[in-house]
Amino acid sequence: MKNLLILAAAIVLSPLVLKAQSADPELDYIKSAYSKEKKIIVEEYMGLDVQQSAKFWPVYGAYEAKREKLAVERLKAIEDYVNKADGITAAQADKTATVALTNSVNLSKLNLDTYAKMKAAIGAVRAAKFMQLETYLQTAW
Repeated sequence: MKNLLILAAAIVLSPLVLKAQSADPELDYIKSAYSKEKKIIVEEYMGLDVQQSAKFWPVYGAYEAKREKLAVERLKAIEDYVNKADGITAAQADKTATVALTNSVNLSKLNLDTYAKMKAAIGAVRAAKFMQLETYLQTAW
């Protein structure tokens, strides 16, 4: 039940976290808190022993850094579209769609690359378990 509550809190806070790429200290704090909560969720969900953890967390850290950059790019594209929506030109709409689709492809490539690295580090079963959780979180966002 505790894991479910933590997961629910992460989902509720995720939109605030993703917007936290501003100069607003309060939003930066929320982002930091969410990152810590997500790490707790991942840690509890994965149930790794000490040896597996030593291999998993470096891969996870590199993944999160790249995933976060993609999330910021995606939000910027959405914000640009919303700001232009009333008078958007065909060229602007095309650019926005292309940016969004490219971002989705890049996230999928990152997930594939990370799965391969995790599989090598902690085995296919645990790597698939992580990707299942990550896919769930990404879909919920």
